Amino acid sequence: MATDYNMSQAAAAVYAESLLQVADEAGKAAEIGEELAELRTLWGSSPEFSAMMSSAAIDDDARGESIRKVFGNGKVSPAVLNTMLVLNDRWRSAIFPYVCDAYQAKLNERNGRETVHVASAVALNDGQREKLKAEVKRLTGFEAILDESVDPALIGGLRVQVRDRLFDMSLRRRMRQFRSALHATSDQIIRGDTARFVTEG
Repeated sequence: MATDYNMSQAAAAVYAESLLQVADEAGKAAEIGEELAELRTLWGSSPEFSAMMSSAAIDDDARGESIRKVFGNGKVSPAVLNTMLVLNDRWRSAIFPYVCDAYQAKLNERNGRETVHVASAVALNDGQREKLKAEVKRLTGFEAILDESVDPALIGGLRVQVRDRLFDMSLRRRMRQFRSALHATSDQIIRGDTARFVTEG
């Protein structure tokens, strides 16, 4: 069953594709990608911006005027401004961050790049990043763009996600596997001893 999140992502992909086509025609695909990356960061860091775009309490006409006032006059490219206004006119302005993400994903894929989500117990150093990028390149053929996070619960090692593939190389996982193996071995021993007892009895 489709969730609201999945439906929003699907709709965002359509808008992102249209925007990418317009950007290609203008020869500004990379430039618009940079604008969207900045706006995506702004969405996460500015409650005022995200509220302006997503609050149901704001009238659509008022939101449209605010978008023109804040981002008009060349502050963003006409294609990006038009996308924001179209989303607003269609009551979809709240999915704007998904549009930004989808655009970047499409642009990266076309350029042979792939976002790789990496969780580690401690922050990676430059040497570890380069080794990880080289390994991802070897496995997938893509140039890795690392999206890093720190999760002390991993204890050690890494958890790496490339698209829908998860590579869990953490110490926590190895400990879990060891415990499972230990339990399995103990069960076998118990069953063996019980069978021997029953046979001997």
